[in-house]
Amino acid sequence: MRAHDELDPDQHHRAVLGLTEQLGTTLRAERHVAQALSLTVTYADRSHTTRTRFLAEATAHTPALAATSRELLTVLGLQRARVRTLFVRAERLQPAEAAVHQITLDTDDDRARDVEAALDRARARYNPGIVGSAAAYHRVG
Repeated sequence: MRAHDELDPDQHHRAVLGLTEQLGTTLRAERHVAQALSLTVTYADRSHTTRTRFLAEATAHTPALAATSRELLTVLGLQRARVRTLFVRAERLQPAEAAVHQITLDTDDDRARDVEAALDRARARYNPGIVGSAAAYHRVG
């Protein structure tokens, strides 16, 4: 987030999505998967709230992580909250090779994982901020 308190829920969601993308990239680079995610929100008065949710399966797949992060943020109901900081943390890490992935007949999931691998290669080659979800970037103007 920027260096001020943020009231806009869209900015909260954008920040959480960006943090989750960074987290997924880091987990995949370090060959780990998370079994749970935590979201911590610090408010203008320095108080904070933390919520944790277990994932359906241990993963480092950004769409699955992002869906859980969005759920955590939505559950908090921050419509008029003055948010100072947001933190997304992966918990109960395990090596990726020890994780079990449920095979599906959904080719969209396979394509999403292929795209994610290509994006990871682009980030590794050029710059971590070179590609990502358009929704995670701040709008200008």
